[in-house]
Amino acid sequence: MSDLSTDFLQQLDSLPPEAVPEVNFFTAGGSGYLENPTSDLLALFMGENAGVPPWLLNALLHCLNIGNEGDALDTTSLEVSREVITEDGKFLDLLIYHQDFIIGIEHKTFSAINNPFESYQQLLESCVDNGQPIYTCIVKPDANRCPPQAGWPFINYSTLVDAARNRLGHDQARLPFSKWHVFYTEFLNHLYALSGKEPEQIMNNDKQTFVTENFQQLLKANALLAEFEAAMIETAKLTMAEIFPDKNCRHRVNNWEGDYKAIHLYPEGWGNETSWVTLVYYPAENGQTMKFYVNGIVNVADCPELATLHQAIEENKHSALFLPAANKDDEEILLSRSGKELTISFGTPNGTLEEGRQLLKEMALFIEGALTENAFVVELPR
Repeated sequence: MSDLSTDFLQQLDSLPPEAVPEVNFFTAGGSGYLENPTSDLLALFMGENAGVPPWLLNALLHCLNIGNEGDALDTTSLEVSREVITEDGKFLDLLIYHQDFIIGIEHKTFSAINNPFESYQQLLESCVDNGQPIYTCIVKPDANRCPPQAGWPFINYSTLVDAARNRLGHDQARLPFSKWHVFYTEFLNHLYALSGKEPEQIMNNDKQTFVTENFQQLLKANALLAEFEAAMIETAKLTMAEIFPDKNCRHRVNNWEGDYKAIHLYPEGWGNETSWVTLVYYPAENGQTMKFYVNGIVNVADCPELATLHQAIEENKHSALFLPAANKDDEEILLSRSGKELTISFGTPNGTLEEGRQLLKEMALFIEGALTENAFVVELPR
């Protein structure tokens, strides 16, 4: 334990917390990182559909140093196509035709580049009908470190997104507000998240240095936390054994958001693990210590009069006889919408382990009475 020095703990405490990525529509969908869906969205916001403003095309033109800076693009001749087939049966991801330019785009997410670029070039040249210059590019995440291709410059996601965001207000101010304003902003956020430049995706240098220099101490700290968790599980089970000496008690452990640790306890006879009590410990507000609270879950399968139990608790929850160890100002009594599950949750006055153990006993005895005797009384057995 002496190895976990004060200096080590102070350095650990000074490291910034991990940033939480902002959720958007496309990351929430679960497969937004795949190449084809992302290519479809690139095409959509570059003018594939006449009903959707081609804002992203304006950003692409900026990245390729094509004229039109600050002016609204005349879309009369604009055609954006996906998976355009070449004479030899290959497919170019996006082809943008305009009377003033032609653009060929190969889109890569995480796959390697092994494409028939000569075939693509012939396809693009065959589209020239007004002396248009041809522009080509490979659009990809910043994190995709594929080798360069002659004549096909890279445009990283972050570069495209920066260009789009820089002209976002200018572009969108031209049109009345619509759903496309929201969807486009969400898509830009999604592309940037996929770029690999998000700070939360890569451990910063300070953190890497700290881990490298304190690796052994971190391993010991991690082992100490595991040892503490095992001790809390044993403490919770011993607490249950004090009031139910003749019952077996199974347990499960869950990690909840916010570094909460939940030890679920299932005494024998409480249904098919459908009702239980939980001892929860979590970081205190000061970030240095921890606190404990207790949950009780009662299922209608184990207590048919669940609505009556809920009403009895609501009417008596502030009584000194009901769960005396509980902090009555830190409570949540919640009957699920289906009416099938009742949650009884209370903190303790100071959040200490001893208070948590006492409340765990009281909660378990109360639920035992409700399940075995339909005894909806607030006074606990002595």
